[in-house]
Amino acid sequence: MVEVKETELPAIGRKFTIETESDETVVIVVRLNGEREVYRFTEDKDIPITETTFTEDEARTIGSILAGSYFQPVQETAVELLMKEMAMEWIKVEAGSILENKTIGELAIRKKTGVSVISILRKGKVVPNPLPKETMHEGDTIIAVGTNEQMKAFLTLIEEPTGKTAEKPSTNPPEKSED
Repeated sequence: MVEVKETELPAIGRKFTIETESDETVVIVVRLNGEREVYRFTEDKDIPITETTFTEDEARTIGSILAGSYFQPVQETAVELLMKEMAMEWIKVEAGSILENKTIGELAIRKKTGVSVISILRKGKVVPNPLPKETMHEGDTIIAVGTNEQMKAFLTLIEEPTGKTAEKPSTNPPEKSED
């Protein structure tokens, strides 16, 4: 828990001092008229490197933001759990690949595998959040995200050979040999 030192300032208000983990000192003076002064000190504890004054309303708004009333960041453990389940792959579109000269929608990548193509790197430029009608070309690098299971399905899909059709059995009867 963070230690806060509180000092009464007669005829002014109260002073609150906090030592941060980064070896800085933050001093907040709450004046009797409601104004707040915030001072930040680093090595020299006598001269602040920044000083800001807030009205009571501004201080309450900033306090609400700092307390998480406006935005609650995702806790690190939740992010770690999420990232364990997520995979991101950079896939180079090679000649003859199932991806070559096909659109994202045509391949139904998300529908078939659950993976989302989030970007395409093409000739030094980025195509962010490509639409389903975006065609992938040889030399492109696609960036895809999904769960580990979805990514396995996607990698299996794109590893299927294209353009190389297996020989189909002939529908004609075999020729009779004349021995």
